[in-house]
Amino acid sequence: MDVRGLALSARSRGTRERAEARKRGLAWVALHGGLSAFFLAWLALEGEAPSGPLIAPIPRESYYAWEAVFVVPVRVAMALAFAGSAHAIARKLGGSGTFEDTFDRGARALALPFLSLWLLPDVALYLTGGFERLTEGVRFTAAASSLGTLVLAVLAVRRAHALSTGRAIVAALVGLVAQAVLGAPWLR
Repeated sequence: MDVRGLALSARSRGTRERAEARKRGLAWVALHGGLSAFFLAWLALEGEAPSGPLIAPIPRESYYAWEAVFVVPVRVAMALAFAGSAHAIARKLGGSGTFEDTFDRGARALALPFLSLWLLPDVALYLTGGFERLTEGVRFTAAASSLGTLVLAVLAVRRAHALSTGRAIVAALVGLVAQAVLGAPWLR
């Protein structure tokens, strides 16, 4: 039996698995960002503008149009920030996972609650009551989405790194804070 052949085969299998995890993570980010961009473009075409203070130096009346353009790259950066931070902390806490698995599972954890608990309800609110109803409902959809994201992020880090729930909470919170700090100035 050729031991070198087995070692190379295992290494190439690991490389393929990491590449597949990166692709799955990017697919989740693309879905997350793409559907966000569609809704933002729709709001922009309807002449809507965000309420409340803006951090980014973009005119309020064209904010949603600009956000529709940069939401996908910002969501990619946020998912990478989550994965990088959570992975680094998880490894320091004894985790055994890869960055790619953390990215794949983390991108899913960021996307699913946003899509199901924030974006879809926001579309329904907008369709049934216009922008005023949407802005009234955001405090509920944002809270539900945030809670869902926290739960799924902890599960993602726990599964990716075979950590205890307590350690996964620490790593996930660090990742969530990192991605939120990165995205907050740009996403409304």
